[in-house]
Amino acid sequence: MLPNLSKSEFNTLTKDASILQKDGFGLKVLHLADSRILKLFRRKRLLSSQIWAPHACRFQKNAKILRQRGIHTITVESVFNIPELKRQAVFYHALPGTTLRQWLSEHEGAEALTQIEAFARFVATLHAQGILFRSLHLGNVLVKTDGELALIDIVDIGFRWFGPLNTNQRIRNFKHIGRYKEDCALIAKAGQGPFMSAYLKTAHAPHKVQLKLINAFQESCS
Repeated sequence: MLPNLSKSEFNTLTKDASILQKDGFGLKVLHLADSRILKLFRRKRLLSSQIWAPHACRFQKNAKILRQRGIHTITVESVFNIPELKRQAVFYHALPGTTLRQWLSEHEGAEALTQIEAFARFVATLHAQGILFRSLHLGNVLVKTDGELALIDIVDIGFRWFGPLNTNQRIRNFKHIGRYKEDCALIAKAGQGPFMSAYLKTAHAPHKVQLKLINAFQESCS
């Protein structure tokens, strides 16, 4: 059971906050005056898994598991239920850095190539760790100020407890990247070859599987 936050407490907490994201249903992400991030979740359907597994709790759990597996991500401070707003909330500290999408849009040549290869190795590491980040795109990967890559917006993740992702799961992840044509264009600046070459060197997949993955990535970002 999540602790409750009243509407008046919410209003006090979010006074002078900056709105980072909202949609037709209201606020989604706020940058608080004390530099913390407040992310709000709503239940989209009457019957939903959020009844017994609220997204705020899933967000917190995923952050913990990612860190246990050596993946950089945000640190959750606390989670709350806001009954009057019909929302759950998670408070976390933002990581300093720039999204990979923004970073690549500002860099070219050898620097961009090096970062794309680093991203490919990062994805291969996620897959080897049995991590299916269903929201994988360049806007959800952060280039930290120390150069390391990290995951943000981590509510939709599946974990395998034994072994790496299977071939179909890897292909599904590539297809998700392919949904974002801007990201494909940024990766293509260095050619698709370097991305897959760096990925496969880290993934150590059998030759037959390598061919399937190469074809899937090329089809997704064609």
